[in-house]
Amino acid sequence: MNNQDYLEKTFLEELNYKIWSTKGARFHAHSRLKRLSKISGLCNSLISVYLTAAGLLSVYNIYNSQWISESVTAYSVTCLSILALVFGQIESAKDFNVKAKEFHACGLELSELYNELRIFKTLRPNANDPEKEEFAKYSSGKYQRILEKYDNHLPIDNSRFKATKPDYHNMSSFDVFRAWFNYHVSTFFIYYFLIVIPPLVIIIFFVRT
Repeated sequence: MNNQDYLEKTFLEELNYKIWSTKGARFHAHSRLKRLSKISGLCNSLISVYLTAAGLLSVYNIYNSQWISESVTAYSVTCLSILALVFGQIESAKDFNVKAKEFHACGLELSELYNELRIFKTLRPNANDPEKEEFAKYSSGKYQRILEKYDNHLPIDNSRFKATKPDYHNMSSFDVFRAWFNYHVSTFFIYYFLIVIPPLVIIIFFVRT
């Protein structure tokens, strides 16, 4: 069964899927931002370490004048220091932890609404049409009010949620792999790059010297 199948069912079934999938996406957005907060802090710390190490090259005259001059090394460290400062300010302004808490709160509210819907479907299977209509209006209205209170999650959060429920969304193993690959590349690649590349450059420098 996939999300298109729910569109062919009753409104309550469709609403049930919307709440369930949105709830899952919001919780995944929460975990994404919490992880971003940690890796961003790690990245900022490591960049400072790398810049300090690079700066010590000129202090201890550890450089090869035939490959790169001391003045070029000092200039590069200065430019990188400015980039590190700007990067740190940009990352701090993103407020990963604050946004993560908001998505978690949204997920909890959606979980409460989802439970109400499941209870109604379970305990009131023989409810008449007016009762179903009244409950559908109440649930859909509450669902909209919850969404209006919070920022929307990213499409990658929804894709990641679907990848955790591949049977429900008719996803093949390749679809699941692609979803997770896109998630890591679009979310964490820049941080992985900044963590891995500088020490590699320093290692290459020492090898060539």
